[in-house]
Amino acid sequence: MTDRMKVTIPHCYVWMTAGYPNRGAMFKSYLAGYVEHTHPGWYLVKIEGMKAICERRFD
Repeated sequence: MTDRMKVTIPHCYVWMTAGYPNRGAMFKSYLAGYVEHTHPGWYLVKIEGMKAICERRFD
């Protein structure tokens, strides 16, 4: 069993990446950093709508 949680994505990440040709990659990179900073021990698995699906890191 894995520990998962949903994190609401701050709307600012949508407008911060608007207009860039690599918007998807940039958005995912920003979001991965946001999750690791605000939820230590968790990492981004995938994005569903405006929710980030995260799993706990077991090192």
